[in-house]
Amino acid sequence: MVQSTSAKKSLQTTLEVPVLRRKYYAQTLDDSQKGKKVAWCSNNIPSEILDAMDVTGVFLENYATVIASKRLGSGFCAAGEKVGFSQDVCGYARMLMGYVLAKNDAPEAPYGGLAKPDFLLVSANSCDSRLGWFSAMSSVLNTPLYVYDSPSQPDGASNSLVVAEHIETELRNLISFLEKQTGNKFNPDKVRRRMDISRQTSEIMYEISQLRKAVPSPMGSADMFTAVWPSMYLSGTKECEDFYKRLRAEMEERIARKIGIVPEERFRIMWSGIPFWYDMQLINYVENFGGVVALESFYRVRERRIPSQHDDPIKDMALTAVRQHGYPSGISGSIEDLLEAVEEYKINGVILSYNPSCRMLLISQTELQKALEDRGIPTLGLECDMADERTYSEGQVKTRMDAFVERLLAKNS
Repeated sequence: MVQSTSAKKSLQTTLEVPVLRRKYYAQTLDDSQKGKKVAWCSNNIPSEILDAMDVTGVFLENYATVIASKRLGSGFCAAGEKVGFSQDVCGYARMLMGYVLAKNDAPEAPYGGLAKPDFLLVSANSCDSRLGWFSAMSSVLNTPLYVYDSPSQPDGASNSLVVAEHIETELRNLISFLEKQTGNKFNPDKVRRRMDISRQTSEIMYEISQLRKAVPSPMGSADMFTAVWPSMYLSGTKECEDFYKRLRAEMEERIARKIGIVPEERFRIMWSGIPFWYDMQLINYVENFGGVVALESFYRVRERRIPSQHDDPIKDMALTAVRQHGYPSGISGSIEDLLEAVEEYKINGVILSYNPSCRMLLISQTELQKALEDRGIPTLGLECDMADERTYSEGQVKTRMDAFVERLLAKNS
């Protein structure tokens, strides 16, 4: 039996997520057995469109985190390496290529494995390496692949309408691809309904982000790294919206009663980057010293969701994509965003995870750490792979965290 390394949760609502996740994967297998079309997807593929086309989406990066959280990552990575994928390649990619190409050499897959795909959908946004491993999977599985090109818009860009037109074209091309693969006609009314629910959910999540500024912290990263799951994989459903309503209500009650994560909050930490999924209990470690990992660089909703931009849901989706800034793009924007968060959420220090197999995040961490230290904000850099526990030494990491905590306590005394 695999020993659980899940973080200790402080909120009851968060405990619902593993049940929702297991139900989701069971549903994908059931859909496949019933003949429904299944797409293996990267993140950033719009689930509202998949739903409108009666397609079941299986999001592979999430499945990779499931594998890693069960401490099966090294076995799947080793299987991927055996068929030619270097340790320098993204940990998610190595695990999934191990699953696809070397099942006999890999551990037993969680949740009974993945539903067999009819086609693959990959977004070019944010990460270039996923294009490589989706292409490799398409070739090995002899399965059609569609690349959805949704570019990041640099901070301060003035060509937003041009980018929106490009995204709209890409969305319509994606719909045409899905119509050919499924034989189903696109249902714009269904997309609109899902988008309306997504907007309502996003507003609730913005309010949750604001509530996290309270002292003592009503919800830290130990809960949020789990609580974000419905918004990513059940987007646009009432099940998702109702989950965040319950989460918001629980947080409001905790704030009213001044219930924190630790009995006496002494310092607050922010986690920058992807956590180490195979040891999420590390997030709780500072609680032994009166500290809280109160915020993370990902997942918080930074602004209210803008109203509908157009009656046509696809044009609306494209306009929203360029006018709603989910994350800053570029070093200067990322530094500004980080510094604002440190001030607004009363953060005393920042832990930055350096993940050598994720080029997208590794490059920026050095600049972010330097900017923080230049402003007198204590930092700790931890270099480990997000998914492959062979790169991780619990003793060394905790020794370094002990020294970091001593620095924070000395600074705050």
